[in-house]
Amino acid sequence: MREIYTVFDLETTGLDPTKDQITEIAAIRTDLIREYGRLDVRITKNSGTKLTPEIINLTGINESMMRGGIPEELAIPLLACFMSGSIVVAHHAPFDLSFLARYLVEPSSFVCTRVLSKLVEPGESASLAAVAERRGIELTGHHRALADVEATVKIFQQLKAEADTLGIRYYNVLINDEERPLTYIPKLAKVIDKTKGEIVSRKN
Repeated sequence: MREIYTVFDLETTGLDPTKDQITEIAAIRTDLIREYGRLDVRITKNSGTKLTPEIINLTGINESMMRGGIPEELAIPLLACFMSGSIVVAHHAPFDLSFLARYLVEPSSFVCTRVLSKLVEPGESASLAAVAERRGIELTGHHRALADVEATVKIFQQLKAEADTLGIRYYNVLINDEERPLTYIPKLAKVIDKTKGEIVSRKN
């Protein structure tokens, strides 16, 4: 039986999960050959939340687009159900997982494709746009959740095959470096800390 993966992405009003909110959620459930379903949800803006010009320019999501969405506190359980029984995949997974953790959603098995890129292609840029361009993968509408997920699925397909051939371990592996310092470590993560040259684990 093939492993089932849920590749997902969140768009948010900022980088701080303690005060910023999610604006958009997308996910694709797949075994990397067949797609089993997809989720594409717009989130209602919380009272008092403001979308900065920088976020609007980055994501293309404005306040009028968030009207008619569903509340974040309903969307996360929906995503958790969609992910159930699968291995969770995201580009820079610690960021996305930090927003889920505030609802006590902490997948026990995950893959970060940003880390996977760094393990397979050391020295190359691991940003989603750079990896997609380098590998000939279309990324139209970058920073919209579903567009990023569709590209991440294809990136994961390629990088996973190469990592498996090379015997590289990447499940639950994160990298802490100066480019993207970790501010959140998911449950059961193993962190390669390039700032200290050591491996740190979070067991619970």
